Amino acid sequence: MDSALREALSGEMTPKFLATLDETGRPNCVPVISIAPWDDTTLVFGEFFLNKTRRNLEANNKVGVAVVNDQFASWSLKGTFLGFETTGPRIEWINQQPMFRYNAYTSVRAAGSIRIEEITAMPGISRGALPADLVRVRLRAALARNGGGPCMPLRVAEKFGRVKAARAIAFRTESNGNDGYPQAFTVMACVPAGADRLLLRMPAEVPEGTEVAVAVITQEPVAYQVKGVYAGRRGGYGLIQLTECYSASPPLLGERLYPPLHDNATAAPFKGGPSPSL
Repeated sequence: MDSALREALSGEMTPKFLATLDETGRPNCVPVISIAPWDDTTLVFGEFFLNKTRRNLEANNKVGVAVVNDQFASWSLKGTFLGFETTGPRIEWINQQPMFRYNAYTSVRAAGSIRIEEITAMPGISRGALPADLVRVRLRAALARNGGGPCMPLRVAEKFGRVKAARAIAFRTESNGNDGYPQAFTVMACVPAGADRLLLRMPAEVPEGTEVAVAVITQEPVAYQVKGVYAGRRGGYGLIQLTECYSASPPLLGERLYPPLHDNATAAPFKGGPSPSL
């Protein structure tokens, strides 16, 4: 990795996202700020309330990582999960980081390692261009609203609508025939188009009907994850039809906000049904 990527991954509060796949190939994407470089080919991270992510890693060791720095430079990485360690220098190093040493909840249970397989530097956007891009996508989002279901509670939609929030999208790639990796990208222009839609500037071409997961984290930090299906382009922006919504930060980490736990039929478009936690 080059020095700019290493610096971004080393940042204690730099937005970083980890994408995984479940046993049916459905993507999951959550903020994992503890991701850091161990050496030039390996990443480490703390296993801290990553219930769904841990189950996915046990079923499928292919992962994606997205990171964006304060200058809006971003990278997308593909990797292979190498396993968790409960003792040794990696978990000791993770537990010495400020976010865990002074954490009010607990220390990490294990340290995970990822071997980097591929790094892609994404096209950046300048600070001056971002406000105009957000205005355009918000205007287009207003036109794309419909009378759909209430997938995102107001507090979730508000977080996606913030300027000072980091977002990432993940989906299963099909390049090279079928490499099967989850690909994760950070996205800046991504806003609600009603309670069950997101409109965003897509960082890559994605076939319509692809299952996607989108995560957002704010400066507080408060995080959420929504899942849905990519529905194609509307006025140059990508439209995601949402069907699931989760809390992705303590104290309600992994709580499913939509559909209600007693209503499994709403999640029918996804193979395998709704995920119980993150």
